[in-house]
Amino acid sequence: MRRIAFVNEKGGSCKTTLSVNVAAWLARRGKRVLLLDLDPQGQAGKSLGLYVRDLVPNVFHLMMDPACTLEQVIRPTPVPNLSVVVSNKALADFPVEAATHPDRERKLQHKLAGLSGYDYVIFDSPPSLGLLTVNVMLSTTEIVVPVNLTYFALDGCAEIVETVERVKERFEKRDLEIVLVVPTLYRATRLADEIMEKLKAHFPGRTARTAIGYNVKIDEAQSHGKTIWEYAGWSRGAQMIEALAREIERLPAVGR
Repeated sequence: MRRIAFVNEKGGSCKTTLSVNVAAWLARRGKRVLLLDLDPQGQAGKSLGLYVRDLVPNVFHLMMDPACTLEQVIRPTPVPNLSVVVSNKALADFPVEAATHPDRERKLQHKLAGLSGYDYVIFDSPPSLGLLTVNVMLSTTEIVVPVNLTYFALDGCAEIVETVERVKERFEKRDLEIVLVVPTLYRATRLADEIMEKLKAHFPGRTARTAIGYNVKIDEAQSHGKTIWEYAGWSRGAQMIEALAREIERLPAVGR
């Protein structure tokens, strides 16, 4: 079972878009996939057509309530083979609620211990590098970093690299690796191409060959609560995400 987390401290990097649609592509290939939303905005569930605002229990209860089990929070989706654990704004209270708990960094890891029956577990992380993201990093082995090709993109990547190294050292999490950096919202400009080359220099062999450009069909699909495959499987957006998903599928698995 592979565990892959999409991580970036900045919003607008296409993290949720990629985690949902890559998970759906894998499920359409016949793989059993569990998607966990660790973003208090709850957009992964919304992108799958679920009204997450009042859904309880959810991932917040899973981590904070000792009696809440994983089976209670896993929900089916319209995509065959794809299940989801949703989030909503209640999760924003997690860092405060869990602050005094000695296991605060490992709450998700403990609840996922013994998980079986899935080929992939995909994590959509929050747009920050706080306690929630540490919980994700301790529960996964592979990190995919979507990077919006803007001026400050490399700064964000450097911070993620530092956080990964701190987590590996502090928690002896030796099987945690950044496996892929994905350029997103690409436009054919000189600045975007310069940033792309810098990414390749900083992450040799780990920069995705597929750059995800802006595509209106992807946005439209999310607004309708559908994956790109359900909404416009013929579109350029679907082609780009499929190419990326194939890259991720072919990556050597970490920690198995």
